[in-house]
Amino acid sequence: MALKPDASSHNETPATPASPNPDTTVATPAKMASSIMAKPLVLPLSPPLDDAVEPHEHKTLLDEAQGSGISGDSTERGASRVALANGDLLPTNVTPSHYDLHLEPDLAIGIVHGSVAVDALVNEETEQIVLHAKSIVIAQVLVYHSQVLMATVPGKAVIYEDELEMATIPLPCVLRAHDLIQIVITYTGVLSESMYGLYRCKYRDRMGNPSTMLVTQFQAKCARLAFPCWDEPAFKAEFTLALTVPSSHTALSNMPVVRETEDCEGVKTVYFERSPRMSTYLLAIISGELDYIEATTLTGNIIADSDPPQRAPVPCRVYTAAADIEKVQFSLDTAVKVLELLVDMFGCAYPLPKLDLVAVPELEAGGMENWGLILFRTVRLFITSQTSLWIRQKAVYVIAHELSHQWFGNLVTMAWWDDLWLNEGFATWIGIHITDLMYPEWRRWDHFAIEDRQAALSADSLRSSHPVQVTIKGSADIDQVFDSITYYKGCSLIRMLSAHLGTDAFMAGIRAYLNAHAYASATTSDLWVALETASGQPVAELMRSWTTCVGYPVVSVDADFETGELRLTQNRFLHSGHVTPEEDSTLWWVPLGMVSSESAHPVSAVLHDRSGSFEIPGSPAATWIKLNYNNAGLYRVRYSRDALRRLASAAASGNLMCTADAVGILNDAIALAISGHVPTSAVLDMVTAFQERQPEFVVLQILGLFLESLHQTWADRSPPAVREHIRALARSLFASQAAALGWTHRPGDSPMVARLRVISIPRAAWAGDAQVIAQALAYFEQFYSAPTEPKPFHHDFTASVFEIAVRCGPVANHARVRDMYEHSARWHLSEDHRMAALGAMACSRDPSCMWQTLDYALSDHVLPQDLNIVMGFMVTADHRSKHILWRWFKLNYQHLVARLGEASALLGHVVSTVIGDFATPEMADDVETWFADKHTAAFDRSLPQSLEFIRVRAAWFERDSNDVQQWFEGFSGESCEC
Repeated sequence: MALKPDASSHNETPATPASPNPDTTVATPAKMASSIMAKPLVLPLSPPLDDAVEPHEHKTLLDEAQGSGISGDSTERGASRVALANGDLLPTNVTPSHYDLHLEPDLAIGIVHGSVAVDALVNEETEQIVLHAKSIVIAQVLVYHSQVLMATVPGKAVIYEDELEMATIPLPCVLRAHDLIQIVITYTGVLSESMYGLYRCKYRDRMGNPSTMLVTQFQAKCARLAFPCWDEPAFKAEFTLALTVPSSHTALSNMPVVRETEDCEGVKTVYFERSPRMSTYLLAIISGELDYIEATTLTGNIIADSDPPQRAPVPCRVYTAAADIEKVQFSLDTAVKVLELLVDMFGCAYPLPKLDLVAVPELEAGGMENWGLILFRTVRLFITSQTSLWIRQKAVYVIAHELSHQWFGNLVTMAWWDDLWLNEGFATWIGIHITDLMYPEWRRWDHFAIEDRQAALSADSLRSSHPVQVTIKGSADIDQVFDSITYYKGCSLIRMLSAHLGTDAFMAGIRAYLNAHAYASATTSDLWVALETASGQPVAELMRSWTTCVGYPVVSVDADFETGELRLTQNRFLHSGHVTPEEDSTLWWVPLGMVSSESAHPVSAVLHDRSGSFEIPGSPAATWIKLNYNNAGLYRVRYSRDALRRLASAAASGNLMCTADAVGILNDAIALAISGHVPTSAVLDMVTAFQERQPEFVVLQILGLFLESLHQTWADRSPPAVREHIRALARSLFASQAAALGWTHRPGDSPMVARLRVISIPRAAWAGDAQVIAQALAYFEQFYSAPTEPKPFHHDFTASVFEIAVRCGPVANHARVRDMYEHSARWHLSEDHRMAALGAMACSRDPSCMWQTLDYALSDHVLPQDLNIVMGFMVTADHRSKHILWRWFKLNYQHLVARLGEASALLGHVVSTVIGDFATPEMADDVETWFADKHTAAFDRSLPQSLEFIRVRAAWFERDSNDVQQWFEGFSGESCEC
């Protein structure tokens, strides 16, 4: 591969090209591009060669080839790839600067005719071109230099390597270093049947008839399914696109439309503006019968000579099928506000001339940040007066997350997928930060503490975890690093660092990072350099162990309140509780954030070494000490018995400690019980103690999640009386709340009170509260018998009413919610409530209904993207249901693979969901044995993690079953209704 040349390597005079074959008719690239395919394609729009790249850009391309961390040796003619240490990377002897792409998809038969003219730079002398191509048949390749044809390569000479998803084009001549060439490729591809690559998506057209939309999903490595390309993020290039589609379609891409031509009756070609330099995975296409609503934001570049300075207007649109256009006004308003906040935050204009958001009925991810053309699942954009508060909150967060990628990911892109956390960790942090700025009453960071942060801590406490800066073993490994470590640990680290540096210094570093690497690629080290310059602190040194090492520490606290001495020790935390000396070799930089009864302002001390001595803030008057103020640090804290007793008493009182700190104490205590550091009875003591605290959504939520987890872990091996005791304890927490709060939101209720009401009702029902169950069944019967708008209950309770009706009501309710799912318009159900009906079907306790639901999930009634909704509800519906799901899964595994795709990330999510709640050694062995002879490349990271979780929970039960049973002997509750 190419190394950065010295200054003398840039010749002013291009090297003389090899003589073309005398039997070959010399033609311009444009002529050749239009002469090969049976159906003539649109001619490339770009200038044909050397004029396309300015001399100063040559060095930029070479600098990035070296700076990306891609390295290796040049290939010999006939070889098909270069072996590299970190993934299956392309050689850099030829690198692209511009793609001129024309696609002519046939939606009826599922193929695409394509031609692409690539302006490229030869970095090293070579006799072959290696690029990515998957499910593509190349018809012919032409290579030009200075508008002279150098080589014609027939399609049959192209060498394909299916496993590496590469194509090698052998050349009859030598390409010389520093030549600018153009490669013209004509080919045929397929429209994917799964939700990646260039694929067909079902929707309803303007007349309400079933139709097909064209959609792309190229992240992480699927552009190669649509056209031959250098499909790695560091190979940034400009794109000029032409798309031939039905005349009735609206065609969208990253850039605005330049013009349209009517080719023949019913067919048109749409030409788009040339894009800025970007990675292939960000190229996007949509084509269908779509309508839009629009607003204009002043978020573009500063208008020259404007006084006072003003930004240029940027049109922002939300597209959807015509029938749904009334559902996206909230999303448009949110996008406009978020865009304005981001421009102010980054101090950098929105980089493109337009921004489109599109509601896509079939999309693998919740959202995809394609530059200027962001795609969302419909449930994330369809927000109406009937949408629940939680879905509304999720929509704001997802929109903010995806829009932040327009800078952090698109403008500046990680050089390789091992730094994916630069994209996703930061976008997660920004998404929550922006949501918190727009709606502080939602207390979004509190919710992050009870779910997202806990997901990261839980996954990273496994031996099978991976560092934030993860080694990519091969291309099949890329999709699997889109996980809680990348997103939520990455976000937690950014939150910890920004709290330590201060928001002003942190954002100054972010702005410098974006300016320094705009339209290029960057690494984690580049971010640290910018933050060090802005803050004056050794950021790289502080963060090295956090990003390059797996895991995180537990800080053990030994406090002497008489002397005021605090002795702290850090060790790696594992859920299994057994850490070997080899596993415990890492030392982390741990910001302590200490508060006490006498010092509400956190003391910013740091633990650098294995152990250290500190003074208790406010000693000797202090009666309790709390580390990790506001849960800003990514670590757990293990207090001595006396320190924990003091702390728990203060936290339970409710007026001595903030909510985030109370949540941190509970989360740490639960994790320490599962790992065996403390007995589970100690957590149960805290559950009862926290009943004295003023009810708060986040505190009650985590207590409810703990009791559900305890029930799931104990269910298969404990006596029925113990399971009932667990539910009785849950009733004591939630039934009183449900009774006090009722089913109606009251004027003046805060969003947190509304959320507390919304979680108390279903949890009280799960625990068997007769009053809540009876009311839910009555509401369901009333609504089913006479569908009305508005419903007889608040829309926030729709999911709970459906779920309780199926789980606790007559078997006939299973068919009723299926009817609601299939005919949602009759019951005026919003998109999120339609999904709630699907999930409720999986809550039946009747085995025959369970089997029916699972078979139904594989039918055409359920989109592949929604399969995991059914699985997720079923594993928690009843302690027996996960075993039925496992049997069904094994019987239908090949059907699932065929429906989702063997390489689909969705398949990995389904596998994790299906096996994730088992808690016996026998089930761990059964799962491991069953998958032993399966192709697991799509989930070979998540499968070991799930197996480790099963064994951790099994060990938890075996260690604490007697402890839990003895604790409950002194606890009594009423019998369950359901």
